[in-house]
Amino acid sequence: MEMREKRTWTVIAVAASAVVILAGLGLPMLRESVEAVGGDILSQTSDTLTVRCLGPEVALTLNGFEGEVTFTNCFPNSTLSGNDDPATMNGSNISCTVQGPETELRISAQVKESFKFAVMGDSQGQNGILAEALEHVDGCEFVLHLGDMTPSGQPSEFDAFESTLRAITIPVLTTPGNHDVKLDGGDEYTSRFGSSAYSFEYSGIRFASVDSSDQMIDEDEIEWLRETLTGAERKVVVTHMPSYDPFGDNHTLDAASCDRVRQFVLEEDVDAVFTGHIHAFNYMQVESTDLIITGGAGGTLVDGVHHIVIVTVDETGFSYEKVDIEYAPPVSPYVHVIGKDGSTLDITYEDLMLMTLRENDSSYENLYGNIAGQGHYRGVLVRDLLELVGGMAEGDLLTIAAADGYLQEFGFLNAYPDATWLNLQGEMIVSIELDGVLAPTWTEGPRIAMLPEDGLYSNSDCELTSYEGQGYSVYESAGARWVKNTFTITVEAAA
Repeated sequence: MEMREKRTWTVIAVAASAVVILAGLGLPMLRESVEAVGGDILSQTSDTLTVRCLGPEVALTLNGFEGEVTFTNCFPNSTLSGNDDPATMNGSNISCTVQGPETELRISAQVKESFKFAVMGDSQGQNGILAEALEHVDGCEFVLHLGDMTPSGQPSEFDAFESTLRAITIPVLTTPGNHDVKLDGGDEYTSRFGSSAYSFEYSGIRFASVDSSDQMIDEDEIEWLRETLTGAERKVVVTHMPSYDPFGDNHTLDAASCDRVRQFVLEEDVDAVFTGHIHAFNYMQVESTDLIITGGAGGTLVDGVHHIVIVTVDETGFSYEKVDIEYAPPVSPYVHVIGKDGSTLDITYEDLMLMTLRENDSSYENLYGNIAGQGHYRGVLVRDLLELVGGMAEGDLLTIAAADGYLQEFGFLNAYPDATWLNLQGEMIVSIELDGVLAPTWTEGPRIAMLPEDGLYSNSDCELTSYEGQGYSVYESAGARWVKNTFTITVEAAA
């Protein structure tokens, strides 16, 4: 997989400017420019400008711009100064109209000495659970989301995430997760949330958010953290991937990055480090540093229950409350199959159980080479479902989508494997049962599963059984092919 270039480590955003030449002098002069400190410029037209706040204090310098300016993600009790026209407030947004050649606008929030904030991670497209989590943030000044907001970084998935956030009027500060940067999702992330590495200060606490979505925090990023946190009264580091895995499966930064982070937080006497990635809760203290993993805001759990963490800050320091989320997901009682002629069929779970079932022990390899998903799968051949709506031919496109919008594309031989592909991939099924537990009690089902004879669908197997532009050629993980909560199966005729 190509690693995306990490984003600028500043909270200064400068918009593109028009340039004119001073008559007779041949000197360039900026006719229109804007610069934001403490926030990022998300969009600009000739008469509109949108700035996302990445902290309680934002300064926006305008040179020649006239029109409507909107600050989004503002902290509670924020006020706007620097403009004569009155501001309009709508939730966490503040808007005003700017007229004049040079203007400096400033957003300032009233900061509390004692306060609460919420920390959550890995909602991963399960926005029903996220919505329930957000009901527990009343009284908090802001939310930290630790990444993996989406299943695969697609615009529709980010749309659904942002739509869910509209239920609250306090700011959400984010860091990208490895799922968020899939399939060019890194660009999608920055276009919506701004810089992937930034810092802000609240009540003497300096928060530094660093991008670990590629499983690394390199020496340059450590140096940025060091410079950013220098002189801070209290220090907090926010990132997606942890430097330790209490569950022993090595779901961490790469080994060198783990060493760097561990050494850094001890040398710099960091007060707290918040990470997600592992879908569980864990708290440990190393010397004077609190290390908290909270990845329970929606993704399939490794341990425990879905949860968020409420952090209370006062003169004595930080205290933490794990808040469990009670959520009964809506059950889609069928799989929706669409043929290439437009015919459709909704097959209930009960009907699936009455079809011919295939079963076998199986597992898959993920992006990092870890083996996961081990168990005994039982379900219906994908090709048997396709035959109910007219089948599939070589050259047709098979798209399988989850209830949360995550999708994978397949070719003819995935569903109708020949001897070679059968040996590598095995049969492709819609599994409705894992280790004797049926969907929907089995919360990942129904799920696509591959049943190779050796019981492991490896990354090598995936590479050899992926059509051009699909599967491994897009994202180098066999596990990414195993679509959880399968909802629609669609065949499109060859172009």
